[in-house]
Amino acid sequence: MMFLFKKRLQNIALFFLLLPALSSCMPGLRTARQFTDSRSEKPAVMIVPPTLSFINYYPFDPANPQAQFENPANLEESNFLKDFDEEELTDIFVESLFAHLKRYPLRVFRPEQFDEFLSAPGERYIFTIAQTEIIEYDEVMTDRALIDTTLYRQDFLLRNIARNTWFEFVKVDDQTEENGMQVLYSNFFTGDFVDGRFRYRGLSGEVTYQYSSILVGPNDIIELNRFAGQRNARYIFEHLLNRYVQKNASTVFASPAYFRYNVNTNSFSRGGEQNRFILLEP
Repeated sequence: MMFLFKKRLQNIALFFLLLPALSSCMPGLRTARQFTDSRSEKPAVMIVPPTLSFINYYPFDPANPQAQFENPANLEESNFLKDFDEEELTDIFVESLFAHLKRYPLRVFRPEQFDEFLSAPGERYIFTIAQTEIIEYDEVMTDRALIDTTLYRQDFLLRNIARNTWFEFVKVDDQTEENGMQVLYSNFFTGDFVDGRFRYRGLSGEVTYQYSSILVGPNDIIELNRFAGQRNARYIFEHLLNRYVQKNASTVFASPAYFRYNVNTNSFSRGGEQNRFILLEP
């Protein structure tokens, strides 16, 4: 009998140890599902495309590597971006953003639908693409190996492409200090990939470097802009989702988790600090 009593005490203690985690996860998850399934009026979201985009090339200068991103070089010296039109790449990005946003439980509006947006019932939000840029930059990768008493090195000049975007986010008719404008930043990139290692031939004493590489090409730049549009659409939805969870979830011991949403399976998972908007000071 004493053994059973102690066992019950252990189970009760374990329950209370697990209760904070359960209290944080379950209420947050229920609230997240309410945001996607139970609301009669889906949030209205207006996306304001950029009026100007930047396209720049930053070569690597071995004499002054710290100042690489201070001033862009002539775009005609670039490997890829010289062959692209800034408006073409931005259109690919923006159209991908709109196309993927429409897959989420949101009502999506363009600026030409402003009157319709203002008369939409329910909560209304504006995401203005305040600035966006696509940059090409060079990066030096160095591999080193100490073989016997000699230090060997192999340098590669890698070519990278990045799409950086800054959103200004506001909730309409709610300009309180707590809910004022937010600046949200995202960054996506692709580039050359090299995988290699030094090989030592014992009989001859020869040291060679063997590697394989996947090099970025023009089509990768187009796909990067499509991917940036797709991923920013997810970031926008998850930003609204988690604002709703933080405001409405009932938790006792801890704040709700940051939720990710899979639009294909209508399912949720816990998210970390990566793969979401970076909140900047306005």
